[in-house]
Amino acid sequence: MSKIDELKSDLSRLRDEAKVQVELGKMELREEWNELEAKWNHFVAEARLQESKEQVKASLAALAEELRKAYQRLKSAL
Repeated sequence: MSKIDELKSDLSRLRDEAKVQVELGKMELREEWNELEAKWNHFVAEARLQESKEQVKASLAALAEELRKAYQRLKSAL
């Protein structure tokens, strides 16, 4: 085997090892991304739930005020 063939073989092996490491690195980043995406989706869902809670609170407050006024009208009418 010539020196060039040996160098090519060594470089090919190093290249293959580097490629595997890069792919593993990508997998780690992909896993981290997926974890972050899951956390993001949870955050968005919680934020929507919080908005819904605030809307429900506002609706309940408006309904309570409407009921209070109606009961006062009935009481005054008697």
